[in-house]
Amino acid sequence: MRGLFNMETCRPQAQHVNALITSQNRGTILVMVAWFLACLLALCSAVRIISRWRSRRIRHLTLSDDAIIVAASLCSIGATVVITTAVDSGLGKKDCLLASHDLDQIQIKIFVSTILFVLALSISKCSILLFLHRTADNTMQKLGIMIIGVVVLIWTLAVMTGIIFECEIPRPWEIWTGKCIPMVPFWITATTIDIIIDVTLIVLSVHMVWSLQLDYHQKTLATLIFSTRALLVAASCLRLVYLKQALSPFPDPSFNYIPYAIITQSQSTISVILSCCLILQPLINTMHAARKTVHNPRRRSKHWSGTTIGGTPYESYDSFGSKAQIVQEPLHTIQRSMSTPTSPAASNEDIILPDILLPQRYLKAPPRPPPPSDAERPDLSMFKQTTCLREPPAVTKLGPRTWETVAMRTLGERGLK
Repeated sequence: MRGLFNMETCRPQAQHVNALITSQNRGTILVMVAWFLACLLALCSAVRIISRWRSRRIRHLTLSDDAIIVAASLCSIGATVVITTAVDSGLGKKDCLLASHDLDQIQIKIFVSTILFVLALSISKCSILLFLHRTADNTMQKLGIMIIGVVVLIWTLAVMTGIIFECEIPRPWEIWTGKCIPMVPFWITATTIDIIIDVTLIVLSVHMVWSLQLDYHQKTLATLIFSTRALLVAASCLRLVYLKQALSPFPDPSFNYIPYAIITQSQSTISVILSCCLILQPLINTMHAARKTVHNPRRRSKHWSGTTIGGTPYESYDSFGSKAQIVQEPLHTIQRSMSTPTSPAASNEDIILPDILLPQRYLKAPPRPPPPSDAERPDLSMFKQTTCLREPPAVTKLGPRTWETVAMRTLGERGLK
């Protein structure tokens, strides 16, 4: 019946020699779309890496970011190369145009490209997870990101295991001609989980953006960039639409696989391109705002108004968008400003003190203890100051004759006269 159907609908003699796209061969469409997206991906990856090294705002990022982008790009471009060789083997043609060994070669190359497709999706998700982990400013957000990362890892291992063992060993690539597991339910489950992961990443990233202290314009731009991951959700839904047709062994599996292959290649390439977009200015502003939130101790920290003794603690909610200037001062200046909080050094910025448990104030003052008795009091007489008034010595005023008499007497006593 299948051969009769092919004889009625497929006419090899009707093919034109120079025709690239015909009613019986549409593999060229897949090649054009795949390589257009692959060139766009290569351009975005190059711009991303060059910008990372030339921009001062993102130069602090670790090499792991570049390694993730390069690995995901290689997997996606590798899938494009493999699927192109599959088209050369006859992918996109009807059965009447294929030789007996062509279908086996097509299945092998589809098998390899599917593995690279899953790796590209998973690695690109690691890129946005790493970005969100840097942006997270509390423990709950980091815990949620780690849980999503574990789910992505489990999903990758499960799907890779299913692909490798989906058909009977030693020929696991024979998805059309071999004995395989129910692949339609398997891929529906895997794609549904992938959709849930993408939706969760969108919701979490948007929530983290709107929880930061940024202006409305920056929040809106960052939200729009993160929302572009909805393209991956749409691509996954389209893959589910064409899934049954692509995995059906008849009629013309190679010809009917083209729509599913185009969507699959587009999804892997767009996923990596969106990972390259994480260096756009709105997202970089988001990451810097999050870093200020984590490293700025003045955010929701205890401050003291007035003097450090008897002052009133209050909570400060500083704007993360404001540019704070760090001033370095010597130790004696800082100590002097703390002892005199009305000085210019202390008037510009409040004195930040650590959280110290203060004693609770009593509603009623406690009674004072009784005074000690005289016997219990210490002898403090030595510390008391006493005033003594002394009379000046008597002075006798002598005249000139008196001085002569005294001098003569003194000389006589000494035997000099």
